[in-house]
Amino acid sequence: MSHVGVPRGKVPHGEAPRRKAPLRTPRRSRAVHCLALVTAGVLTLPALAGCSSDDEPAQAAAVPQDIAPAGRDQVADGGTVRWALDTKPATLNAFQADADASTTRITGAVLPSLFTLDERGRPQRNADYLESAEVVEREPKQVVLYKINQRAVWSDGREIGAPDFVAQWRALNGRDTAYWTARNAGYERIEKIERGASDLEVRVTFGKPYADWRSLFTPLYPKSVTGSPDSFNDGARAKLKSTAGPFRFKSQDRAAGKVTLVRDPRWWGKAAKLDTLVFRAVARDKRTAALAAGELDIADIGRSTADRMALAARQADAAPKGRQPDHGPGAAVTPASALRSWAIAHGSAEEEAEAEQKARKKSREAIRKYAEEQAELRGFSLRKSLEPAYTQLALNGTSGPLTDDRVRRAVARALDRRALAEVVLKPLGLPAHPLGSHLALAGQEGYTDSSGALGDQDTQAVQALLADAGWTPGGAVRQTPDGAKAGSEAEKKKEKNKGSGADEGMYIVETTRAARRATGRVTRRTRT
Repeated sequence: MSHVGVPRGKVPHGEAPRRKAPLRTPRRSRAVHCLALVTAGVLTLPALAGCSSDDEPAQAAAVPQDIAPAGRDQVADGGTVRWALDTKPATLNAFQADADASTTRITGAVLPSLFTLDERGRPQRNADYLESAEVVEREPKQVVLYKINQRAVWSDGREIGAPDFVAQWRALNGRDTAYWTARNAGYERIEKIERGASDLEVRVTFGKPYADWRSLFTPLYPKSVTGSPDSFNDGARAKLKSTAGPFRFKSQDRAAGKVTLVRDPRWWGKAAKLDTLVFRAVARDKRTAALAAGELDIADIGRSTADRMALAARQADAAPKGRQPDHGPGAAVTPASALRSWAIAHGSAEEEAEAEQKARKKSREAIRKYAEEQAELRGFSLRKSLEPAYTQLALNGTSGPLTDDRVRRAVARALDRRALAEVVLKPLGLPAHPLGSHLALAGQEGYTDSSGALGDQDTQAVQALLADAGWTPGGAVRQTPDGAKAGSEAEKKKEKNKGSGADEGMYIVETTRAARRATGRVTRRTRT
């Protein structure tokens, strides 16, 4: 296994991360390459309702990958990689509300991922953990049979088996509110889990079909974590006592924002190339300096850092050695302003001269530091690609105005998804093609663009949907009973009861110039 601490389901074993990656050759006898990442996902349509079949053909090509793959035999053995995180992990339980990308990054290196994604974003069985996993029955109910690798064991020596699957399902299915879970998608559809011929066979029966079953049980926690509400809620927040991956948890220094993982001697797969993996919380605005100073080896970066790297690369040959860059601190200083600053600093007004001298010293230091960082950043080469991720607007249709399907569709059609995608992706030089599926990304097997069922952004269509739902531009109407249309018998009955003291909740649509030009803005006002 050659990958190190990648997000679960993001990168398959033996593959390099598929992201926008400035790479740098080793400098000053450093033992590893440096990697800076610009990550970006894509925008999908709002989640209203709908489903798709596993057998639908792919209808969109994947975005070409701009990467620098390296074979396992090209990666040196040993060493330490320092990986920047946005924050120190609040918890190491990936299913809790305060879990974030830091949690995902760490658990991806130490816990089982039953399926990972290949270079085309297709889920592939992880042979380190599974001998097989397939749907063995579809009628009368969907049944998935997992056969676990006989060599797969937790770091405490216990084999990975059916009890771990059962415990995780019971913790995440939402039936026991004592478990502090943040998500249960898929687990709530499981009707039962049975042991097969042995604990290494797990038979999962779904009450309702679940197309994305391969996403379940990743990461898989040991039953010592998921077996009881107390252990689930508090037992894996700061430390993982039992793991099952190429790395194991060594320590967490909360004050320094560091989590240290080391190679696990019990790992049955291909040994990790690294000795140590150190995750460190580094603010985004501090990462450019940290990369340039050689304090980090891998870091997600933003557009500003990527732009600086591109400038450094372009000017590496154009600018004479030692010359101040024509960008950054001091770039806007003109000969006239420089002369004026010199005159004030050497003038007879002592207070002004002292203040100006301090300002000039501070400016010289900033210019020097910036130039040194640019010289270091010249060793990076930018590579970019979309990661297998997306941003989704999910509308809650269980209460309020959004219980009306017409209002939900109006909100969805008010959004210009292409414009939003362009705002996010175009500045990074990435293609901005909104997704049309809730089940797959473009290029993945089974992807079909179904956004035509919803329609493109259309202000007139939005106004028509809202009018049909009983809304009036700039006016107010009383809220109708759940499920009743404006003008229905239910509403007429309520009209007869006017003045009886009953609640008269009112909703208005506020139309502004910006709303008419773009997507519209809906506000709600309740009056009693």
